[in-house]
Amino acid sequence: MQSADARKSRSRVVWGSLLASGLLLVLAGCGTTATPATPAPQQGTSGTPVNLNVGYFPSWEGGLSGVIVKKEGLWKKFLPAGSTVHWDTQVVGPPLVANLLANKDQLAYIGDLPAYVATAKRSIADLRIVENNLFSPTGQMCSILVVRANAPHFSNYQQAVRWLNGKNIGVSGKGSCGDRFVTSIMKKEHIHANVEYLDPTIILTELKSGKIDAAQTFEPHVAQIVAQGVGRVVATGNDFNEHDGDFIVMRKDFITQHPAAALGWVEADLTARHFSRQHPYRTVRDLATQLPGYTPKELWMAIYGRLPAASGASNVNTVAQGTFTTPAVENFTQKSFQFLYSEKILPISRPLPGAMYPNLVQEAAKKLGITLPLGPLPSYPLSAFNPAKAGS
Repeated sequence: MQSADARKSRSRVVWGSLLASGLLLVLAGCGTTATPATPAPQQGTSGTPVNLNVGYFPSWEGGLSGVIVKKEGLWKKFLPAGSTVHWDTQVVGPPLVANLLANKDQLAYIGDLPAYVATAKRSIADLRIVENNLFSPTGQMCSILVVRANAPHFSNYQQAVRWLNGKNIGVSGKGSCGDRFVTSIMKKEHIHANVEYLDPTIILTELKSGKIDAAQTFEPHVAQIVAQGVGRVVATGNDFNEHDGDFIVMRKDFITQHPAAALGWVEADLTARHFSRQHPYRTVRDLATQLPGYTPKELWMAIYGRLPAASGASNVNTVAQGTFTTPAVENFTQKSFQFLYSEKILPISRPLPGAMYPNLVQEAAKKLGITLPLGPLPSYPLSAFNPAKAGS
């Protein structure tokens, strides 16, 4: 297996080096798009109003419930009346971590590994994971492997993985969920390949041009690659017992100073997660307003579409999780920290005390009268897509 030092990197976002150093703060003012603040109407809850900056990136499936909170106005119901929200929209996770550390954002929706790394920067700021808003026990959110369209056709994922030997593989960032997935595959299957760390936004063009033979990427990028005929899904984390997750990370000083708002946000998000399970097409329409570069069908495929059976995929793509105190998520957290430690991205192999902060999600679930996890998001064969319902 090729050493990490020998791997080529053409990434515009080198996750590991950004997340592992104080230079992360340099990114705090870069690439940020904030929407104008809108005051909450008086149907909000009691408590001190807040001026809240929320970071998310809708081009990552883990940020979906944030989109619903925004588009359905759920924050107006659960935050103290008179509060305002600014939305810090990004295309990858590290700038969100940077803005949290710099107190430009008070909470953010962040993929698993960047979220874990963020909580380890306590000398800069005390950040806590307060909700596991989306979990994939099958690795079908980020741990997805696609090959270029003109690659051979494989009868199963084992053939596809063996074909990777000696090939060029794009991975969406050093120290990312994709890095964890591809590193695991290469070790388990004794694959020697040239790994190139690429910005997820250019993986499609690299596959199309033939500069890479295969790639790991995440939803909804995967759905767009498949829908445009640029590549095919050949394997997922379900084949290798790999999982994915997304978390809501909050500043501890915000939780302490504004407990009603902190709790209210988690209530809003759990409500959004329930919404995404009950209203697939309305969810797609909400997301389409934030991602004009994607068609409604691509977004529906990303969230609710079933992946090819030959890839070894499960019919369960993701779970509206909420809690992170289940054995599956606890084991996933421990495994992820061990990966970050082994790759020298973090100097610790387990979370800092209190980094996983379950108080808010437990209280929110109790107030809402719900049991966590909420359950899987529904999945459907691609033939079930209804363009009229999606607003196509």
